Amino acid sequence: MRVSKDPEIRKQEIIDVAMQVFAEKGYETTTMKDIAKAADVVPGLCYHYFKNKHELYETAAVQYARECSEPFVILFNQMDLSLDEITTKFEEVTRQGEENYKYKKFFDKSGNEIFHKQLEFYMGKEIEKSMRKYIQYRVDKGEFEIDDIDLFIKFFIGGQMAIMNCNEEELDNKISFLRKMLIALKK
Repeated sequence: MRVSKDPEIRKQEIIDVAMQVFAEKGYETTTMKDIAKAADVVPGLCYHYFKNKHELYETAAVQYARECSEPFVILFNQMDLSLDEITTKFEEVTRQGEENYKYKKFFDKSGNEIFHKQLEFYMGKEIEKSMRKYIQYRVDKGEFEIDDIDLFIKFFIGGQMAIMNCNEEELDNKISFLRKMLIALKK
């Protein structure tokens, strides 16, 4: 007998299972039939929620980027935090996040660098707006001197992600470097 579940719960289960199967078999070789089998559902149900494997992956990547970015968005939305406080909390969030990323096995897998770059792109989009508000607030208060906030944000987010995803460096070294870069913003 099939268990009837809330459609959103079932959809999320399919997404989670798909990311596990992608991590195990690889994105290219995984089929919707593989995902349905692993999720213990009929393939038609996967197609009910997603028109194809790519849409399923995109949904998972955007959702995951939002989840991974949420602590940073919350952080930058706290206008009352000084740069020093932001930097300290940024470090805490970064350390916690390293252990809590549910699709890490897929995105950090050797050979999946292009998928990881997509994740970085989606995360950057999530973080941009709140970071822009925070930086603008600090510029308006005369604490930062930044001529082009939009370019700075693109530079900082892209650079920060490149540093954090550099596997040749220890986490402490990466965090220390980013701290120095943030402190350099102060007037």
